[in-house]
Amino acid sequence: MDFSFLSTGPLKFDFLMRIAIALLAASLLGEGLWRFARLPRVSGYALAGLVLGPLGLGWLDAHDLPYYRVIIDFSLTLLFFELGIQVHARWLRDNPWIIVSSLLESFLTFCAVFAALYLTQRDIRLAASVAAIAMGTSPAVIMRVVAEIRAQGQVAQRLFVLCALNVTYSVIFSKLIIGSLHGVFNGDWLAAVIHPLYLFLGSVGVGAVLALTFKWLRGFFDLSDEQGVAVLFGLLLLTLSVLEALSLPVVLAPLLAGVMVKFLDPRPHLWPRNFGTAGAILCIMLFALMGVSLTWKGIAMGGLTALALLGVRQVAKSVGVMLLGPVSGLSVRQMLALGWALSPMSAVAFLLVEDIRTLFPAFGAQVGSIVLPMMVILELLGPIVVQLALRYSGETRKKGT
Repeated sequence: MDFSFLSTGPLKFDFLMRIAIALLAASLLGEGLWRFARLPRVSGYALAGLVLGPLGLGWLDAHDLPYYRVIIDFSLTLLFFELGIQVHARWLRDNPWIIVSSLLESFLTFCAVFAALYLTQRDIRLAASVAAIAMGTSPAVIMRVVAEIRAQGQVAQRLFVLCALNVTYSVIFSKLIIGSLHGVFNGDWLAAVIHPLYLFLGSVGVGAVLALTFKWLRGFFDLSDEQGVAVLFGLLLLTLSVLEALSLPVVLAPLLAGVMVKFLDPRPHLWPRNFGTAGAILCIMLFALMGVSLTWKGIAMGGLTALALLGVRQVAKSVGVMLLGPVSGLSVRQMLALGWALSPMSAVAFLLVEDIRTLFPAFGAQVGSIVLPMMVILELLGPIVVQLALRYSGETRKKGT
């Protein structure tokens, strides 16, 4: 009998098998944390990524990052579009102190991290790059934890807004710094000016087209039914492909599009019934894949510096919120809760590091040795801090209420 149809030699599993294992492990760990410890599922997703990554079993590593990057980029496109729709531009117009508060907390964060790192490393480029990335708060953590504990109120709403704004500042500042690096490393000062300008104007243009297309589709389709899943996913995938073809950042355009959509059409936006499920799967994968670039060597290089900068960053964000909280209508309890809830860092920081590493590998490795340990620590602890902060603010609701 011919047995040639049987597999010969050792079994070989491709990256799809690793993705499947990561999804299963992250789901089980996340659900276990929630059921038995009432801790955010997101922390379990991140823990699974660390266990399966180079720090643990080595099942996931940076060699397959180009394949994982598609999942990461699409997850962020979806998350940032949804985050943008949470931002009420008219509310910001009525209470401009919220914008001023976001500028202050981001500015203080940048200055504090920059000063602390420059005093120890004496490298202005490294200090500026890390400080720009540290400005941003993780939208994925915020959105998942808020939805999980059903938080509603001033702190939760401002958390969405401040997160959207400081991530925008972080991406813009990072791209400006990348532009300056063209001049420093390549002597091309024209590219130093044109590159960030192109990235920003291109993102605004793509975001405007996405917003207008979404508004047109909403009038043509009922996006609250299951057909809306295919329509929205197709639209966002098309947007992502355009952004990648134009070498534009994947976060600014969908975020700006969401804000434009909410401004043009302030009605409640009902997502399709299956949209949340699909988004949740992408979110699980997003967190499970964040540890693929972190190694023990990287932690040894920048781990202690990362810990110190996390403390500096948190103080700066809390002070920034506290200084203008009273004039923007917040109580002391709300200010404390909001300041701590801004702590998470995650996928945006990862992408910004990878963008720098792609253009300037040696310098990007320096930045990553500090930022990636910061990101991983806050992936694990940040969701718990957000959960505790929102409970402290009194804005969480028990199931059934």
